[in-house]
Amino acid sequence: MHINLYMYSLVVFTGGPHNFHEVEEFVEDAGGLIIQRDTFSVHRGQYFLRNEVRVLCIIPSTDEDTLRETARRIKGEIEGLDVNQDVLERIQSLLEVYDRLAEEPSWTPEDEIVADDGLLDEMVDMELIERRKMGHRVEYRLL
Repeated sequence: MHINLYMYSLVVFTGGPHNFHEVEEFVEDAGGLIIQRDTFSVHRGQYFLRNEVRVLCIIPSTDEDTLRETARRIKGEIEGLDVNQDVLERIQSLLEVYDRLAEEPSWTPEDEIVADDGLLDEMVDMELIERRKMGHRVEYRLL
């Protein structure tokens, strides 16, 4: 399957963790994907101010405004990202692997997955997929 990446938006959500599950559910329901999630604390000097979540995700472009409204309602914000062609191609490859693994709920042999060098390792590091070795065979599945 070939995914038209130009129909998607790469966005960053920044906000508090208390209602972040609403953003996660929205992205999943829209057919998007959370690529990276970071949680951090904001301090001023020695004083703790708040915890924040910063998430990189890809969503259908038609849903970007609705995601902005959802983020605003839970006191977060969405920032769109412009990326170069190389990054778009890498994300396209990631989405194609993700969709391939989503077709099969069990383990998929590595030789049945078409992926660029290192992409599967990156996806394991991002905790999007997991890897196991069965003898001489390496297999992957979505987390």
